[in-house]
Amino acid sequence: MAKPGTFPGQAAITRDEYDRWVDAIGEIANVVRTYTIHPPAFYRALAEYNENTDDSLLLLQGTWVPTADLLEGEDATEMSATVDKELERTVDVLHGATSLPERPGYASGTYDADVSDATLGLLFGIEWPPEVVAATNDRGSDGTLDGQYLRASDASPFERWLGNRLNRAIAYEARTFGVHRPAAFVNWVTTDPLDHPYEPFENEDLVSVDPDALQATDAYRAGTFAAYHVYPYYPDLLNETPAYVDYIDHRGEPNSYAGYLNELVDVTDHPVVVAEFGVPSSRGIAHRDVHGRDQGRHTETRQGELVAAMYEDIIQAGTAGGIAFAWQNEWFKRTWNLDARSVPGRRPFWSNIETPEQRFGLLAFDPVDGISLDGSADDWSDAMTITATGSRDSTPRTLETVQVTHDYEGLAVRLEFEPTGSPIDWNVTNTLVTIGLTGGVSELPFGVDAIAAADFVVRLAGPGRSKLLVESSYDVFAREFGQTAGLNLNAYRSGEAGFVPVREPINLGYTVPPTGGQVPFEAVETGQLRYGNGNPSTAEYNSLTDVYDDPRGRAVEFRLPWILLNVADPSTKQRIQTPWDAGLDVTSFDSVEIGVATYESVQDRTPTDRSSKTILDRAAPGLDGTTLGTESYTWDNWNQPEYEERLKKSYEVLRQSDWRGNV
Repeated sequence: MAKPGTFPGQAAITRDEYDRWVDAIGEIANVVRTYTIHPPAFYRALAEYNENTDDSLLLLQGTWVPTADLLEGEDATEMSATVDKELERTVDVLHGATSLPERPGYASGTYDADVSDATLGLLFGIEWPPEVVAATNDRGSDGTLDGQYLRASDASPFERWLGNRLNRAIAYEARTFGVHRPAAFVNWVTTDPLDHPYEPFENEDLVSVDPDALQATDAYRAGTFAAYHVYPYYPDLLNETPAYVDYIDHRGEPNSYAGYLNELVDVTDHPVVVAEFGVPSSRGIAHRDVHGRDQGRHTETRQGELVAAMYEDIIQAGTAGGIAFAWQNEWFKRTWNLDARSVPGRRPFWSNIETPEQRFGLLAFDPVDGISLDGSADDWSDAMTITATGSRDSTPRTLETVQVTHDYEGLAVRLEFEPTGSPIDWNVTNTLVTIGLTGGVSELPFGVDAIAAADFVVRLAGPGRSKLLVESSYDVFAREFGQTAGLNLNAYRSGEAGFVPVREPINLGYTVPPTGGQVPFEAVETGQLRYGNGNPSTAEYNSLTDVYDDPRGRAVEFRLPWILLNVADPSTKQRIQTPWDAGLDVTSFDSVEIGVATYESVQDRTPTDRSSKTILDRAAPGLDGTTLGTESYTWDNWNQPEYEERLKKSYEVLRQSDWRGNV
């Protein structure tokens, strides 16, 4: 229920937006799933869409259970009355027969659109926290459920709790509206009924919730089903279980995702719906999959290809179908390996392209007047301009001007060189761009004979050799994960480590139970910069582009994600604090200091290599002895981002393919 500038509980999506989205979803899918009651506008939009088509878009309606409330109460039965009331509200909404009062965190209004004929089923709940399931089971005892519509002969207390909630909802709809429809509860790999001896983390296989514990009575004509969220990269058992890792799919390829799905279907009597699956098109990555379907670092095109392939796996496994997650990108989301670096209450107001959880959508929200990274000078009409100075010219390229601007995704810089009509030879010409937030002065890396007000340095040295570095005492990766990563923390704390790679963790390390095998801590150098074309309207578009290099050699453009610059919230200019002991606490800042210099390339020189001095050629704004000057760049704070909707390349891949088959 979220869009940029709002949290889900604000229910801020408009009727026009719902109309556009439902129409676009209907082109590629036959079911839309919601997780909670949406505003009346959604149901009106869905009803109108279905009135004007012969191929209805069906609804799988969810009823949300707040995770925080569950964890606080520990025992799920504490929430029975609250959940039952919300399920009744859900049924009333589907029939267009209620008005809901304003409640913080919930949709409200008059629900007058009857979408019950297009409602495929009720899907109740969330990815159940295993500690809540275990606590509920510990406080009760196994027993039977003898409901009018659902029964259980040997169910755990938590399973009976689920059965009672569904039984009451089914009975309410039958009594009030004379209708039966399929119903199920949400489940996920962590609480599936399978044993997973190769799972390294106890909590990920602590307890089971088995949909087969519940059976429909003869009075329940619609019946129930099993619904699982299944992703290829989580939990770790999917990467460690030999039966999954070595499974050969219908293509003749190893496929742990297909291996798990086939075992899940075999152990389940109910029809299985994979109620969530997908991969994000984020710049960053949070978890690897042994067969490459990682949580992040996919282009939009690759995202679409992987979603289509996973759906094929889902159907080949004999399931009843699958639901791709998600329709729209969600700016308010966070991911475990980066969440401590941003201000929680400000996340919806800027686009964190590094964070996987924000980029699962098939619909993107692009900044209005954003930087497209395609060489277009028009994007930079309002940018700050710095003129380069200096007479030494040991490289064949003369830097003329530097432009600096920003958008909701990051800080952007454009370098313009004297035109020659030929590409820049990165084996000869390199460029350093310095970025300062804290006011500290540092000795520049790669043997450059200069100092600058720099916390970060970008080295532009061509594809495969360009990267962002951070001054070690300001490296938040070292502060948060340095001990686990085995870094020399004293050298980082003091800054003696110099400029170091910008990294993010993707695995904290673990032991595989049956074998005792050690999987070490793993991090990726996310500061490596990818060259390409960042304009979605071009055939060459690569959504992971960081740097555009004009083939005529006139300009080089790049954008750096805010979070990689320790900017915890660009909308109010808050950054990670300077002192090491402050950890990841934030403070405000006024501006960013920018300096640029070109120099003759020294091939394969490491950041700390000072075996010989490298003299700068041109500089912007200039050199004072061995001090590289900087210019201050700032911007106005904002509260409501201006954005444009764009169907991602992943959407186009799915639209043009027969990804649904004949299901």
